[in-house]
Amino acid sequence: MQRPLPQGIEYLIEQFDAFAGSRNSGRRIPVVLLRREGTASGASGASGEATAAAATGDATGTTDTADTTGTTGAGPRSVIVGYRDRLCEQDLDRTTDLVPHALIEDGDFAPRAPEPDEDPADVTEPHVALLDSIVDQLENSMPLDAGELRLPRFHTCRAVVDISVGAGSAAGKRRRLRDELYHQLLVRRPLLGTLARLAGATGGSFLVNIWLSLFQLLVVGLPRRIYGLWLSRRRSLRWVGSRRPKGPNFLRMALAFTRSGTSRDNHALVQRMLLMALLNDLRRAARPSRLWVYRARRQWPFVLLLPAVGEEGTPVRQLLDTYADILRTEPPAPLMVLGALAGDPPSYAKAVVADPRSVTGVADKVHALYARSSASAVYLVPLSASDDDGPADRWLDTNPKVSVRANGRGDYVRAVGAPVLVLALLAGVTLFIRDEPGRPPSCHAVESGEIVGVTDGRECHLGVAGRDDELLALEKLAAKQNEAAVNSARPYRSVVFFAPLTAEPGDSTPVSIQSLRGALAAQAQVNGREGDIVQIRLLIANSGKYFAYGSKGSPGDPDVARQIIDRKDRDKIAAVIGITQSRPASFAAVEALSAANIPVIGNSVTGSRMVDAKSSSSYFQVSPTNERIAEIMAEFSTHSEQIGALTTKADGGRTAVVVYDPDDEFFSADLGAKFTEKYKGGQTVTVPYYENRNGQIASDVARNICAEIRATDGFIVYAGRSGEMPELFDALQGSADCRKEDGRQVAVLSESTAAKYLQDPADMLKKHAVLKPYYLMLNDSNGKETPGSPYSEFTSHFRDVFTDGEVPEGNAAGAYDALRVTSEVINSVYANYKTVENTDARFQPTDVYARLSNPGIQDFSGASGLLSLDSRHKYPPNKAVYILEPHVDKSVTTLMACGLLPDRPPGRNNPGTWGTAGKTHRCP
Repeated sequence: MQRPLPQGIEYLIEQFDAFAGSRNSGRRIPVVLLRREGTASGASGASGEATAAAATGDATGTTDTADTTGTTGAGPRSVIVGYRDRLCEQDLDRTTDLVPHALIEDGDFAPRAPEPDEDPADVTEPHVALLDSIVDQLENSMPLDAGELRLPRFHTCRAVVDISVGAGSAAGKRRRLRDELYHQLLVRRPLLGTLARLAGATGGSFLVNIWLSLFQLLVVGLPRRIYGLWLSRRRSLRWVGSRRPKGPNFLRMALAFTRSGTSRDNHALVQRMLLMALLNDLRRAARPSRLWVYRARRQWPFVLLLPAVGEEGTPVRQLLDTYADILRTEPPAPLMVLGALAGDPPSYAKAVVADPRSVTGVADKVHALYARSSASAVYLVPLSASDDDGPADRWLDTNPKVSVRANGRGDYVRAVGAPVLVLALLAGVTLFIRDEPGRPPSCHAVESGEIVGVTDGRECHLGVAGRDDELLALEKLAAKQNEAAVNSARPYRSVVFFAPLTAEPGDSTPVSIQSLRGALAAQAQVNGREGDIVQIRLLIANSGKYFAYGSKGSPGDPDVARQIIDRKDRDKIAAVIGITQSRPASFAAVEALSAANIPVIGNSVTGSRMVDAKSSSSYFQVSPTNERIAEIMAEFSTHSEQIGALTTKADGGRTAVVVYDPDDEFFSADLGAKFTEKYKGGQTVTVPYYENRNGQIASDVARNICAEIRATDGFIVYAGRSGEMPELFDALQGSADCRKEDGRQVAVLSESTAAKYLQDPADMLKKHAVLKPYYLMLNDSNGKETPGSPYSEFTSHFRDVFTDGEVPEGNAAGAYDALRVTSEVINSVYANYKTVENTDARFQPTDVYARLSNPGIQDFSGASGLLSLDSRHKYPPNKAVYILEPHVDKSVTTLMACGLLPDRPPGRNNPGTWGTAGKTHRCP
């Protein structure tokens, strides 16, 4: 790229590199057109880089009319042309392609007159030659060990354009077209071609000639006939030349595009047909069969570079017009298009408007376009009018190429493992059908790609291999423990762990996975006790992301609560635990279960409406409500020395920047409002951050937050969902506005913390050095073990089951307590029902609910605190709540502990104060 570069270009190229090295599957990739700020269109005359290109003899041999800003530095054209070098790797005199790519310019496709001895019909028109060039470059730039790029639809359609079928009946023309296309297929398929040549040989005897005739029929005539039927009836080829997906068959429509066809001179339609064929082929090429080693190695998109997108009617602009129109109506294709504007912008292009105060503003916007589904197909991205003063040069020198996934032997393992896994699943399904005749399926694949339903860990799987491996491992453990419970010769009852256990690709791991680990640890502890103990068989129920399939929704959608109810008698279900989220959908699921007289004990649920006067009488929870959590957070925010050291008092106090989702009434809005009401340590400022973005960009939210922090020197209270935290934290780290001049970090206090941050706090701290996080937890998950402490006993039992050495956190502790409380109640009911003659006493979920209501559970020493539940207490009064500080060495410091604590002797288990010696404060 020509120097000097536009200021901040390194951040933009970094975003291009990230996507070129690893695409987002299933999302439309928007076209990005660059233009240099300072001109209306980027094409007011030949100056700047264009002049430099002419003076230095640019390798392209063209004048850079795309860079016309009046600067002497690099413009959009230079960026695009130079970006081609980043898609390759230079090693001495050898060039290795890293990402398949093509670069096209108008000057390469000017119309030409036929040579004196050349048939005019053999001259390739510019609109076809342009696509020929793209295909040729893509095929020749396939990375090493990524296989050959096969484009059967394109080459079939391209062959049609050059075929002359002559005169005659329509059926005769179709047969001649089929024969010509089959001849082209023989060229592309060497094996078929070799067989055809063998069949065409002649023998020296009558018998040999008969045999060769039969052989020719088998290897030429029959395959050609089958190929013709495939062309006529193949649904994936019916779109040719038409937007009607159910149009006529291919051979009928393709006749219109042959040399004498009625649509042959319709250049726009011919180009659209060929481009659609190419995009269809690229979709398949990007996701080859799981049996191919290339599937794991093709993680990149195909890249198309347009150094000069000119005025309307120029070849490259016409191609872009066609591509943008296709993008509106057709499925996403793995084609990444980068261009430089050399004329007036297309009317369908949408300008990207970035914050001029931030050097990363444009790059952040582009990141959002690539990361999420975009509203438009083409975007105009401005380059800074200011020249780089050094950082971009240094970045490009130290990052000369796109970083792509390295090939390895494990790719072959995946390719071999896929069919083995399929065979194993088929065997499992066969066994299931044989063992459970007539039983309806209990796991359902839904539109998001998730699998929802109910399983005992054996009958079906709720996880997708390669995406939900942790869930699949937990299912396997549940199957093992359930089998032991059922075959223990002791009575058993089923308890259902019901929560959102999966998410869409690219989302963070649901915190409910940690809760499920806690429930499985509790199952092992309960079932391992000596004596006449009712064994727990743990069923796993996945409601899907946002509890979308938890109860009755759209017609035809799975209803997981209904599945649980239908299995109540058959599976001896005594209760449901988990839930883990406060949402209208989870509330509706609880209502459905309660209507069927199944008690529910939630954990990690804090929304006030889950336990208010309108909530179900059959619902209990071992977690506190947002009312108590807001009290604890407000108290800590007011008096914490740690937050005080990172803030400056303004207007008599510390300003709290409350980040919340106004639309999330059951949780985030509830917590944000209650914190604002109870916080007396200073002013509060609110910044909305929506779980369902609806166009909101995390980087914009981060800039708003950082602007408030810069203005007030306050701190952040994160009242949003845990699943949305990582994207916001990444944006805060990337925002220059959050870097204080004195080098101090920005304090962040959160209630719902991302699961991956709880599992690996060191990784969170290293990646977000600008932040200093503190988080609320419902148990003292610092990893320290104290003899006789219920928390230490929980940690020990947890590590007996999960030997990875991980410190169990509050969500796991809550589910551990929920199942143990349920077990206590089940055993109390069982003791009343069993007799000498009938040790497997029959009792119903209603009996469990009645016992839980009266006398209930009193002062149960749980891993998350002293718990009391009954008809008057749907959630534990004065619940233990902790504020923790993580460290880079993965240790955790407890800064605040208030409520009925489980690891203190009587009389000291309800501390009245918190803080350090000489600086104590009253516990709420």
